[in-house]
Amino acid sequence: RGLDPFRAVPLLEVEEKVECVACTGDALYIGTSQGSLLHFGLGLAATSTPVEELAAAARRLGAVKLSQRRPVEQVCTTGNFVVALADGVVSFVLANDITVAAPVVLGKDARCICAHTGVEDQEQLPEVCVSYRKKLVLYAHGGRSFEARQEFPTPDAASALVWHQSWIVAGYKKEYTLYSDSSGLPREICGLDGKVNPRIAIVSGSELLLMIQESAGFFYNLSTQQPSSKGTVTWPRKVVACATAGHYILGSTGVGQVDVFGVRDQKNWQTLTMQGAVVSICSAFGGRAIVASEGSLTCLDPVPFERQIKKLLLQARIADALDLLNSTFGPEDPSRESQLSRLHALAGWGLFRDLQFSKAFQHFMYSSDVKVARVLVFWRRYLPLAWDPAAVGGKPTVDDGAPEQCEIEEFIRAQLMEKQGSAEQPSASASAVSANVGMANAALVSFLLRQREALLSQEHGQASKDPGQLLPAVDTALLKLLIETDEDDTRLQRLLEGGVRCVIEDLESFLRERQRPDVLARLCKVHGRHEMVLQEWSAMLRDGGGVATSTGGQKAPRFPTAQIVAEMVAALCAAARAPGGAELLRSYVPLLLKVNPAAVLPVFTTGTPGRPSGPLASSEVLELLKDHGELVRGFLEHLVASKEGAEPRHFVQLALGYLTQVADEQKVSGEAVSAASSSRRKLLNFLEESSSLDIAMLLPRVEDMGLLQEKVVLCSRSVQHREALRVLVEDLNDLPRAEIYCRLVEEKLKRASRPQDRRERPQAEPSIFSDEPPQWARGIVFGLRKKADAAPASQPSSAPSAAPKRAAVGASGSPGDEQGGETRPMMLFLQVLLGTFLGAEQRPGEYPKVAAEYKEAALSLLMGYAGHSDLPTHEVVGVLPASWPLECLAGYFSKCARLCLHERRSSMFEESLSSMAYLKTFGAWATERMRKVTMDKEKCCPTCNRRFVGQDNVAKAFVAYPNETCVHLQCKEDLSVCPKTGQNFADNLSMYCSALCADAGDR
Repeated sequence: RGLDPFRAVPLLEVEEKVECVACTGDALYIGTSQGSLLHFGLGLAATSTPVEELAAAARRLGAVKLSQRRPVEQVCTTGNFVVALADGVVSFVLANDITVAAPVVLGKDARCICAHTGVEDQEQLPEVCVSYRKKLVLYAHGGRSFEARQEFPTPDAASALVWHQSWIVAGYKKEYTLYSDSSGLPREICGLDGKVNPRIAIVSGSELLLMIQESAGFFYNLSTQQPSSKGTVTWPRKVVACATAGHYILGSTGVGQVDVFGVRDQKNWQTLTMQGAVVSICSAFGGRAIVASEGSLTCLDPVPFERQIKKLLLQARIADALDLLNSTFGPEDPSRESQLSRLHALAGWGLFRDLQFSKAFQHFMYSSDVKVARVLVFWRRYLPLAWDPAAVGGKPTVDDGAPEQCEIEEFIRAQLMEKQGSAEQPSASASAVSANVGMANAALVSFLLRQREALLSQEHGQASKDPGQLLPAVDTALLKLLIETDEDDTRLQRLLEGGVRCVIEDLESFLRERQRPDVLARLCKVHGRHEMVLQEWSAMLRDGGGVATSTGGQKAPRFPTAQIVAEMVAALCAAARAPGGAELLRSYVPLLLKVNPAAVLPVFTTGTPGRPSGPLASSEVLELLKDHGELVRGFLEHLVASKEGAEPRHFVQLALGYLTQVADEQKVSGEAVSAASSSRRKLLNFLEESSSLDIAMLLPRVEDMGLLQEKVVLCSRSVQHREALRVLVEDLNDLPRAEIYCRLVEEKLKRASRPQDRRERPQAEPSIFSDEPPQWARGIVFGLRKKADAAPASQPSSAPSAAPKRAAVGASGSPGDEQGGETRPMMLFLQVLLGTFLGAEQRPGEYPKVAAEYKEAALSLLMGYAGHSDLPTHEVVGVLPASWPLECLAGYFSKCARLCLHERRSSMFEESLSSMAYLKTFGAWATERMRKVTMDKEKCCPTCNRRFVGQDNVAKAFVAYPNETCVHLQCKEDLSVCPKTGQNFADNLSMYCSALCADAGDR
């Protein structure tokens, strides 16, 4: 149970016996048992004046007699009027002076009255609801007097009545009923047992308290027309009067006891005892309540919320303080957030004084009133020397609940001494101070880490200077505390990776004292001090990993060498893009090459555009890396791939490097390196794709090493196609690859012969030794394609007829020789096969196949590419061996004859078709020219009704349509549509006429 929310203050004594009371503004209206209505004035601003002054200033202003025999049963105020019920008569008087005029009677035989409350329109005229025996009557003041505006039938007279907002709730002996003040339709709320006297109290907003038992009531929501989700309020005894005051419900048990319950938590917060029996309670100004006993009035004055909260927090009753706040300010109250924030701030500082730092900082996290700078001042030695806490909210404010500023050690020592009451046992006190300081530092670290995230979000989200001024102090304190308190560096590393705002000068001496050069190096990296970063990491590298720490009795480096090298490489990469980076590279790269050469390459391969080698020239980089072949190759690969700054010598040097790598592998294995190895594939791809190579120098080296595939590529690039085909046929014994080679050369020659289209993207040339060559490059003789494969329409066809037609060779050179005329790869392929055939006949042991297989391959090539422009029949006959019988060539000659005959017949057919088309076109043209139109003087245009031939016997320009309709040229709308009949003749034009027209306008 929290503190008492009210204090009872006697307000005034009344000579007559009190029956009921009503309060409005600074006036009290009391109904007595003698039938009098008394008017008391408080004389002051009742809402802001202390209740003691109100009691002293209270005076009687007047009285009016309403009944001679019966007491005044009810009294209520509405607008400028006071309405009272006495002896069944409802009457009203002016509220300012009840004696100025006689009471005006509204009605008789009434049982209950109430004023209209909860009206948002402040200018609405006063309204009253009166319950008679079988009806409810609504009265509204029309300017002069109250007039009945509406009435509803009821089953009985109401014992309790409330008209709130647009609803009327009436309490009968057996039920509570809800009425709409517009339609009067009744709706039962709940039933009663007939023994309970109904009582209704307006709680707040749209909620009412309905008494359903002698000592229990429930909340009813008028908006939803359902019972509220709040619990039931239960008094210890029978309730004879109830009312609300602020966020509390007051109920009297009739023997002078008043119990106070919270509206939101339905908890009994206070019990007050009055002198005499309580007869009535009403709500008053400023959240107060007036409790009327038989001869006196007592004011229940609410204790200020701030005072209650402070008392509870001083007693460390935080849960009770939260309960008090929740009962005072609802979820929709606009001041709830500010009050809750202040409560957390006061609670946090209270726990801070109690040395419960972890809980204190939890409350600080929920409060916007606590400035981070106000907390940091207790850790002044961890902050930057030039930092001013007053500039960012660190200056003490009035009544903020914070203790006086001092160092955290002194504060803890003073608090411990205050708790112990003496300074005895200094050793134990020192250990207690040390332990509490450690807990305070750990709690502050967690608090600052969360606050830092909030400050960063504020800095990005708004143009506020506070986060930018506060972050350096927060980061400086965090770094120092993490180094002192954390056993591992997990949180420290996470903080450094996220970027800090510290000034290096504020931390340098501290870090060197704690032997943490790694942290200093990372701070220098954040500030772009690359030279200092490299100095710190290189010093740790020379010391074998930095400061040694004891691990299991043995010394071990704090940082492994690999991590130090990685940090130095990252620093060099960043320094390469900064001024003075060249000198740093010259100074620290040799050190890294001695420790871990493989890690150095990224320093030179992460250059900026336009400077692929960084601040150093490529020749200087190669000089630094000259003792490390793998690094040289890696750098040259980067240089060649960037296409910026690469010179022809770099291409040659890289090719020689690849050859050296292959040669080294051959020496190690003692046998030839497989063509599928990574080194061979890399060399082959480079030779095919490189834009600049010294083939005259590389070719002998390749031949000496026996690299046949590489020799084929080099011969192809130097236009030595005969030699390339010879290697493929004789040395590699790969006839399918030789056929693919010929088709690739054909396509290359075709692209070179046709004009270049700028819009066409340049396509990469397929590799000769690709495992999956393009569809159009696959052979049709030695490399049959799958049936499902089909050459795309945009690619060259694999049919022999698609080969480019080129002129015969010139006078010099043999047929197909690339030195004697235009290159013809298929003729070269045939010559190589025939030469291999002759060689296999003479020296069978030197060739992978026998002569008959080469003969069969040559015949297959001739049959597959019969009629090909590279293989004219008359030239093929000249190169065939004389020893071959005509019988083996009969199939080839027959196919060639059929192809030649087909080509001749096709040309003759095309010529005949061309002649026939010309004759038909000329005939149609002549027929059209023979058409005539006869005009006489009487013929008129159907559009303008004017004659075609004028008085001067001269005809004007006209248009004649096929249906013999003629119109003036200026009268036609569409050349193809007759304006008279609307018939369209656009589709009637002969195809021959279209052929004769130069353009559409001539038709």
